[in-house]
Formats: sequence, structure tokens, C-alpha cells
Amino acid sequence: MTLLEAAHTVLCEAGESLHYGEITKQIITQGLWPMRSQTPAHTLNALVGRDIKRRAARGEQQRFVRAGRGMIGLAADLPDGLLAQIARRNREVRAQLLKQAQDGSADDFEQLIETLLVQMGFEDVEVTSFGGDGGVDVRGTLVVGDAVRVRMAVQAKKWQGRNKVGRPIVQQVRGSLGAHEQGLIITTSDFTKGACEEAARPDATPVALMNGKQLAVLLAENEIGVRREEHVLLTLDEPDEAGG
Repeated sequence: MTLLEAAHTVLCEAGESLHYGEITKQIITQGLWPMRSQTPAHTLNALVGRDIKRRAARGEQQRFVRAGRGMIGLAADLPDGLLAQIARRNREVRAQLLKQAQDGSADDFEQLIETLLVQMGFEDVEVTSFGGDGGVDVRGTLVVGDAVRVRMAVQAKKWQGRNKVGRPIVQQVRGSLGAHEQGLIITTSDFTKGACEEAARPDATPVALMNGKQLAVLLAENEIGVRREEHVLLTLDEPDEAGG
């Protein structure tokens, strides 16, 4: 159980909004999550905020809602399941984005990855080859806060169906890394258990893995192949809120 899952459990049992400090206290009391932070309440509060922001950016249904003054509650669905309909529509669009990436050519896919990396904040992005299947297809530098710079070597695998990326591909990418580079494999399919184990092997340079579902989420989040539409929803005030 993660800290957010523990918070969700506490709020479900409470049936009402609680201060994040009280939520943390109950998590500790019930032993729902092993507290590793020196300031667990602040950690929880920050994680809830990040979860709300990420889900809003991705058009996903919210788990939590802030009620002011440190109060956190469970997000209630909008009337007639509107929020669920929006989430379902966004899932359908992401699935279509993934299918488009799978149906295109290998060159188109590499260029798509190049565009995505630029939108995600990478600099000096370049496609290293077209038409081949070497160890590295795209290289770029991930810049975080104008302070951290990480050189990344990316292999793009446009695979379909049940054909998953296996351990040998991870080993190939790792062997193609230059000095001070980290690896990233992006595929339209998924990874085998062996590939995941190899990517996380503690005595080797880490190789990050991004499967098709994760790719589709990032494409939508960065508005590549889609556009974001916002609509105004009006809700009547309760009589006491309106002064009636």
C-alpha cells in the first residue's frame, strides 16, 4: 500500500474530509504505511497536491479534493457521471494515439519520439539514424530546473500486439551507451519481466522503460496529436451559500 492508498483508505473509513495531519496520524496508528519521512504529514500533503495536478493534466478522474485549510476529502463524481464520461473519453483518445503510433512507419515513430522529448524539456535532441534498428535511435539532454542535465540515449521500438521487448534489447541499449549517458527504451507494446529485471539491475547503469500506455499518456499530456478543450460547468449554490 502506498501513502496515497493509505490516505484513501482512511478517508473512506471516515466518510468525511480530514486535515492532512489527522489523516497521517490515523495512517500511523493503523499501521497502514511504514513512515520513512521525518515529516510524514507534509509529505502526504505534497503527494496529494501532486496527484491532483497530474490527474488534472492527464484528464483523469480525481481521487482527492482539497477543501481548504489543509482539509482533504475524496473527490465526488459530477452529476450524471460526467467526470467518469470525461475520463472514459480521454482513455479512448489515448488508445487512438497509441494505435496511430503503431500504424505509422519506423521513421515516423522516431520523429514522434523526438517531438515528445523536446516537449518534455529535452535539449539537443537528434535522431541518430533512420530505417535501422541499432542500439540508439534518438539522443538528447534532459534539463531539470536549469541545474540538472542528464544525457539520454533512447531506443524507439514500434512493436504491436503481444510482441514484448525482452532482456536482450535492454542489454543492447546499455552496451550502446556513451560516457555519462543513461538509457531509455520507448515502445508501443510492453516489456517482459526479464527486461524489467535487467533494466533495474543494481550493479549496472539503469535503463528507463516506457511502455505503450505510458507513451500515450505523455503524448496526450504534451498535446501531441491532440488538443485540450475546456468547458465551463455551472453548479447552483446551496441556499445558505447564496444567502437565501
